[in-house]
Amino acid sequence: MSQQNTKTPAMVLQEFTVKHGYSPPEYVLAMCKTGTHENEFHYKVHVANVCGVGFGRSKQVAKHNAASKALEILADRGLYDPSSNPAQEFNAQSHRNESDSPLKPTINFIGTLKDRCYEYKLPHPIFNEISDVGPPHCREFTYECKLASITTQSTANTKKQAKQLAARDMLDKIKDICPQLADQFASESNALTETDNEAVKKYNDLSTSLDVIPNRAVNIEDFTATLKKIMIEKGVKFEIFQEQFQQRNKEGLDYIFDLLEVKFKVELCQESPPIMCALFGLDTPFTVLAVGSSKESAEINVINEIYAVLDIYMNVPDSDAQVL
Repeated sequence: MSQQNTKTPAMVLQEFTVKHGYSPPEYVLAMCKTGTHENEFHYKVHVANVCGVGFGRSKQVAKHNAASKALEILADRGLYDPSSNPAQEFNAQSHRNESDSPLKPTINFIGTLKDRCYEYKLPHPIFNEISDVGPPHCREFTYECKLASITTQSTANTKKQAKQLAARDMLDKIKDICPQLADQFASESNALTETDNEAVKKYNDLSTSLDVIPNRAVNIEDFTATLKKIMIEKGVKFEIFQEQFQQRNKEGLDYIFDLLEVKFKVELCQESPPIMCALFGLDTPFTVLAVGSSKESAEINVINEIYAVLDIYMNVPDSDAQVL
């Protein structure tokens, strides 16, 4: 019977440096956020020419997560053998008032934010990359989230996580002012709301052309796993679409949906202001809309929106897709 692992990642990393003659791990507090109901700490640990980054609701948890990340990098480089000196799987939820690292979030903040925008008839949140810095083994991405007149920014070690954290901060900012934002946006978008009926009619005409029968057995809360279910059935991994997500053009979408055998079309839904409508031949409704100053800009915007939606829906956990 194997002995239960009781060593924390920080302990194992310390023993690694002693055994191999490296300088002791150096932990640096990169960012902290206190004074709220959820404290937040980001630590970096430098050891053996690698850098691990960790997050936690306490400094202790953040350091353990940073050490765990450093051990993963060392193992990938063949410098550390996890089987010879394993570290316990550090679960922040086993500590009081703690939560897991945001590198594996349990809440889809982007989806929640979009739901809130839909509820209050607000514009779609826009995410922009602000910076991409650091060496390959320790990248740091900063993304901003813009919603009406409000902007938030967050930094993380992956683009996906930076967006999620920016969306989480946006939710905190707008939780008490959503009705006021809705009034503000309504006053700025009368041209759009006055022609809603025409847009809906055109959408209904377009949706019938895909010849897809909706699966009414799928609950609305399970919709986000629809694309991932198709990927699992066809044995397709998200990583094979990296080139398409880098280029973000119409040809890339054609390639993605051809491989998934999903019909889709992008057409002009309204002329003034120009609105492009993207429809997808899934067994549950899936539509993306985007407005622009011209037909060309509206088409660019809807393509970017499609990639943003795919980035979320194609990366849901496999376990969530199994329930459909």
